[in-house]
Amino acid sequence: MNHLQISTDPTLLGADLPESLTTSPSVSTFLPEEDASTCLLLPGTPSPPLDFTHPLTPSMGNADNCENVAGDDLAAETSSSGSSGIEMVGGCTSGAGNLFNNHNNEYQHLRKKSDGKMQENGMANGALNISLTKDMPSFVHWDWPLIRKCTFFVFLAGIVAMVAIVVTMIARLPKSCNPSVPWYKGSVFYEVFPASFQDTNDDGLGDIRGLISRAEYFKTLGIGAVRLNSIFPSAHYPDHFQDVTSLTAVDEVLGKVEDLQKFAAVLHERNISLILDLPIYPFVNHLNPPTLDVDHLPNRTDDVPTSEFLRLARSVKAERENVITSVLMFWLAKGGVDGFYIKGLEHFHDDPLLLENIKEWKYTLGGDRVLMVSQDFIDKVPEAIVRDVLNQVDLVDVMLEVSNGTEAIANTVRDAINGQLLKGAEHPWVHWSVGGVNERRLASGMNSNVSLAATLMQLMLPGTSSIFYGDEIALEEVHDPNGEHEETQHLHNLPAMSWSGGQNQFTGRGTLPWLPKSASASFHHLDIVRDLIALRKRSPSIYLNAVVKDEQILPNAEVKSSKNDILVIQRWYPRRNSFASITNFNSKNVSLDLTVMFYSGDVLASLSTKNERVYFKEFTVNAQETVVVRLHK
Repeated sequence: MNHLQISTDPTLLGADLPESLTTSPSVSTFLPEEDASTCLLLPGTPSPPLDFTHPLTPSMGNADNCENVAGDDLAAETSSSGSSGIEMVGGCTSGAGNLFNNHNNEYQHLRKKSDGKMQENGMANGALNISLTKDMPSFVHWDWPLIRKCTFFVFLAGIVAMVAIVVTMIARLPKSCNPSVPWYKGSVFYEVFPASFQDTNDDGLGDIRGLISRAEYFKTLGIGAVRLNSIFPSAHYPDHFQDVTSLTAVDEVLGKVEDLQKFAAVLHERNISLILDLPIYPFVNHLNPPTLDVDHLPNRTDDVPTSEFLRLARSVKAERENVITSVLMFWLAKGGVDGFYIKGLEHFHDDPLLLENIKEWKYTLGGDRVLMVSQDFIDKVPEAIVRDVLNQVDLVDVMLEVSNGTEAIANTVRDAINGQLLKGAEHPWVHWSVGGVNERRLASGMNSNVSLAATLMQLMLPGTSSIFYGDEIALEEVHDPNGEHEETQHLHNLPAMSWSGGQNQFTGRGTLPWLPKSASASFHHLDIVRDLIALRKRSPSIYLNAVVKDEQILPNAEVKSSKNDILVIQRWYPRRNSFASITNFNSKNVSLDLTVMFYSGDVLASLSTKNERVYFKEFTVNAQETVVVRLHK
């Protein structure tokens, strides 16, 4: 290898080269310590021809000329005339231009093989050709463009899936974060006299199948439970429905026990519970000793299945059967009943076995079923045991006597708010009623608006509200102007239910109802009642009966005024809207200045206006009307 990096090995060149070619005399003409290839040509030195070809570079000349001289002997000439380069003259046949022609053909052959492999394996990098062999890893042969595309789409699909999950979670978040309570607390019950609600067999009497056919009506009304007044057999049902002959059967006029089970199932599908009135007096004239040893039975709060509890309860041997406990077990075994209103307990207020019996009844029902009693009973219970009795009861039915005036209503509400019913966390809730089987219809003898005013007023009270069937449409009593039905006068407050024109009526066209029809009904009241029930369900300020703060129970309702037949009640709850209901039971419109209490608000429920901003400087309330206002803070 000489200074020009040209091999001088004769075997490689394939020719006998003279010494003058392998040792260049021009080396001495180079500048000291300089590479001749980077030294500028001296003036007067002729430039290399344009067809100069480096000896080690494969010939780029005409292939035809190279073929003609492939077998000739190679010759080389050098010039020592002062030139600093090597002058190569001619094409393939001149000088050193064909020195490596034979080897160049071999190089061309190798490159063609490499090109073939490159094309076969798809590996190229500019002019660099890489030959793939069997010794390379298998992943080199993978389809990487396809892999990159698949990876991209999988990544993109993952992003879309995560976004969809987040959106779904946000959509499923509760729209409100209101305090939760048991199903019967703060709910609205609907009281029904079954014989007067809906007839399906055209005998003029309502039946349980008629109740099933009206299940959607209960749902659209927004109630939480249906309470059946009387379903038990009597000698002359329904004329003398109070004189029951059995508490474990259904009067044949209404249907069968299986019909009641089906009705309960239909209600449960719509998230509505079923309550039964249990008139124990005079069917039971004294209380029997308890039959269950509560201390030796599992705690009913430990989610003991009803079937297991009944099996354990029956295994207890008692000297004498407890009638009421047996009745409760009977209906629990049938399934579907969510609570009982035990009527007539006021006749046993001084019975020495009273407290033990109530404990056994509540234990039998368990924590998820309701035990309800009347306020008349609680008022008669001896003071020594009244607290223990209240601890076993879930609801106390309080009747609001609207006909007694606003002062009487205000006193009843204040007694419930500030009295013993709301003093303890485990004490029962108030169940408000403005009508019932033993009460006259509010709309009878007065303006029909009184029924709506009283219904809206009691829906704004703390506790659980109750609507007697027909009060939502101001159903009046039986219309008997000629006195043709005086023998049933005690039942004239139980007329057949009226339905709007687009719905089927109480009974078939060819059949008369068991009682004459009601005088009238105001169907336009129905939407107002529905709206207020919906407002009550979503507003803790209304459906809760107190504010629990720092283990203290504070009232969240106040009677602001009850003078001159005007009843003003305010409801509130921390960090929630406050409401006020203003009821005018007077027969004339009134204009009030309530700025001492409130400033302004929005009307949410009223017979005359709705969704209207009002100011309490000159607040007008029509005669026999209740206005519900959301107060501005």
